[in-house]
Amino acid sequence: MASLIDQLKKVKLKAPSEPMRDFSTPKTSGFVSPEAIAAYQNSVLDVNSEKWFDILREETFPTVFCPVDFAEAQLFVNVYEKLYSNTDPLKCGQIDWRDSLAQGDLTLIEHMNNRLQKAMDIFTQDDGYAFVKTSCRSPKDAPLFQKQFRQLYIDMMKNVKLEDRSSENTKLTCLLQAAFEALKVRSADTVVDMFMRSERIYQDMLLAIENKDRFCENFVVRQFVHMDVDMEFRGFVYNNELNALSQLNALSQYNYLLYSERLVSQKDHIGQMIKEYYNSVIKVKLQDQDFEKNFVIDFAVCRDSGSGTEKIWLIEINPYLETTDGALFHWFNDRSVLEGKEGFVFRITERPKPGAIVMLPPSAREILKTTVE
Repeated sequence: MASLIDQLKKVKLKAPSEPMRDFSTPKTSGFVSPEAIAAYQNSVLDVNSEKWFDILREETFPTVFCPVDFAEAQLFVNVYEKLYSNTDPLKCGQIDWRDSLAQGDLTLIEHMNNRLQKAMDIFTQDDGYAFVKTSCRSPKDAPLFQKQFRQLYIDMMKNVKLEDRSSENTKLTCLLQAAFEALKVRSADTVVDMFMRSERIYQDMLLAIENKDRFCENFVVRQFVHMDVDMEFRGFVYNNELNALSQLNALSQYNYLLYSERLVSQKDHIGQMIKEYYNSVIKVKLQDQDFEKNFVIDFAVCRDSGSGTEKIWLIEINPYLETTDGALFHWFNDRSVLEGKEGFVFRITERPKPGAIVMLPPSAREILKTTVE
């Protein structure tokens, strides 16, 4: 749900047109056999939301599942391949996928929208919002194609002191927060539109339909909970040969291009708090279950608006694979850290990174050129 760096990454199954890599992208090359491909795909499917939600429902956001049937998943794949897979990302927002659908497909979309809206209404009543993802990932690349995204960025910048608006780190913070806010929704039609344009959703649906014997896809509908982009973290869990239980060995700031003075000042407190929470709650609930022992797990630290107390949310669980973004860890160079051979390590961005915005795709950098009055 929350990495906005990830939201701004655009990777194609073909050669990428923008200089960012989405490390959570399903791998499509480099395997030597069909067995290796199947093993990889099963590793991804083994940590889908349906696999862990019942075990950890009290630790994550209020959630309901709305089924996606095979024909609907196939339609997402077909639309993306026909309209967006070979299209300049800057032009994707100008193409209306509805114009390309036959009446039968439009009827399928209507029924899907109605079903999804009923699930979303559980959280959108009383002026609330929902957040919707697939069983695997969210459409974090979709905000770049939304007209509202630029305005959200402008609104974020207007809340910043005038003397701070020229700071690259300030612009990056506002961009990331705007992209996160763009994912809070009330309309099923908005969700489906984002899903149709999202390469991440396309890849997830493609993986799902290619494994027909394991097909189990859902709209994972959550209550939208506000999170600050500097308070999201990625943990690495590895079950080494000498220990029967998985351990949280490494923790990283998630939006790692971003410098947060607050996070730097609270680093020791936050690292210890998340480590203790994992050991006392998450590990205890998983240890007797038939669940993967190696995985990557995402957390958010939020402050309750009423009591002011800190709360840790489990965001999601990801496969322990090199295709999962290692954040501030390198899968090869930091292997001994990730496998717990060097004790618990918590890494954050300790100082501003000059030039960080050049790592964003051109479509995101265009938004940063916006003049805020």
